[in-house]
Order: sequence, then structure tokens, then C-alpha cells
Amino acid sequence: MIIMEVLYYPGCSLRNTYPEFEKSTYEACEKLGIELVEIPEWSCCGVVPSLATDNVMRHLGAVRSFINAQKKGREIGTNVIVVLCSMCYNVLKRVNLILKEEPDTLENVNSFIDDQPDYVPDLRVTHFLTFLKETGFENLEEKVNKPLKGLKVAPYYGCALLRPDRPEGVPIDNPDNPVILESFVRSIGAEPVHFPFRAECCGNYHIVLEPGIVEMRTRKIIGSAKSVKADLILSPCPLCTYNLGRGNESLDKSEQVPVVFFTQLLALALGGKSYLPTEIEDQILKKIGGEKSD
Repeated sequence: MIIMEVLYYPGCSLRNTYPEFEKSTYEACEKLGIELVEIPEWSCCGVVPSLATDNVMRHLGAVRSFINAQKKGREIGTNVIVVLCSMCYNVLKRVNLILKEEPDTLENVNSFIDDQPDYVPDLRVTHFLTFLKETGFENLEEKVNKPLKGLKVAPYYGCALLRPDRPEGVPIDNPDNPVILESFVRSIGAEPVHFPFRAECCGNYHIVLEPGIVEMRTRKIIGSAKSVKADLILSPCPLCTYNLGRGNESLDKSEQVPVVFFTQLLALALGGKSYLPTEIEDQILKKIGGEKSD
């Protein structure tokens, strides 16, 4: 039964590189009575917003998606855009806040995009984690039918969900002491384990030209999670997941820690298909004493 509809922005890297992130999200949302309504003809977010105040070109991809979301949102009666990818969230959130706070920039952007209706910045961009928190982790807990009890999870935040702290409203939690992922982990019955590198940068786009930097940083992150006996690392970000995977590949098997998306554990805990690799799902089920879902 569908309880609510919300707009959904997929983004490029998630859909092309990690379809299991999106598929497990749809699976979980079906169990929760949430319908994700994909924004028609969405564009790439632009990857990074313009840091120059007089350059709006990098905002245009995001704004075209906002214009299409605005129209669709009015049809279904919502102004909420849910985003999964951390980087897409960061970019869309920042661009939307800039347009709300800077009327001149909004006017310039609307003048430039003369083949579409003007954007009225009344949309609200939110990360899926924040959306789950707002709908109530306690409500989520009530719908879990396969609690992941006994599973030790190391929540990894990375950068894009917590930084920068300007414009205000971008971080989904306290940048210095975030707890939203830990609260999520508890709601699905698992045990969050604190590790010092949970909010350290994985190396980001250095993976393109300086992969050695990424391997160095991710080995430290993985080692930190390993030191607190984590069974796996929980990620909300496709790029972080990719980089952490490179870090694992550079380590001996005994030093590796599997990396999974938070929606995969959510779908599993709700009794749905997790889209986890068979080996990892089997390890989790063995740990919690559960059986494979159909």
C-alpha cells in the first residue's frame, strides 16, 4: 500500500555504476509504502557547483532538473526531492539554497534558460537518510521483520553529507559528531561501532589522477573499522564505495572489510531483496542466524 509519493533524483554514477544502490532503495520503499517518482528528463547535477559567485553555468544542469521536478511535484502534490547519492545531494542542495538566498542569481539563471518555465525555488532537497529520519526511525524499527541483531556495522559518512557547513542547511548532521547513520543502524537491529575515521575523506576524485592517495587514505579508513571488529562498512556514497573498494583490493584478504550501501541492509532487514553479493549476504545471515529472502 502506497502511503506517500516523493520526487526522486537518481543521478548518473549511481544508476550506471551501482544499480544495486537504487534497486535496494526501491525494494525498501515498496516495503515502507513509499513511491519514488523519478523526475522526468533529469540532468546530471554538474558534479560540483560553481565556487565563483559570478559564474552560474555550473548551476544550469541542476536547475533544469529542478524545473522538471517543479512541474511533476505540482502534479502529485509534493515539493520534496529525495536524493541517494551523497555528491548529487551536496550539489543539488547547495544550488537550491543559493537560488533561494540570491534573487539576482535566480534571475540570471532563469533568463539564461529561456526554453523552460522559470524556476521558483520552493522545492526541498533532502537526502534519503534525512527523509527516513523525518518519517521516524522508530516507525522504521516497527516495520523491520528481520532485525540484524549481532551484526557490527561501521557507519562511514565521508565528506559530502557533512561538509561544507555553508550555505547553512547542507550538512545532514553535526559535521564534528554525526549520529544519523548510527541511529539508522540501530533502527534495523544492528550494532553501530564507532571508529575514528568515519568522517575522513576517502580521497574523492584523486582516484582519477592520483590513485595512490586514495589507496593510502582508504586503507586507513578500512584499518580503523577493522580495529573495532566491524563486520562491514556502511556507505551512503557511490564514489566513497568505489574508493573503499580500491582500498580493499590493495589489502590482504584478512585485512579487508566489506563495504555495502545502507539501503541494502535496510531492504534485507525489511524482508526484501538486498541486492548484496551472495557471499556477503550469506555472511550477514550466518551472523544474525537468519534465512535468505525470496
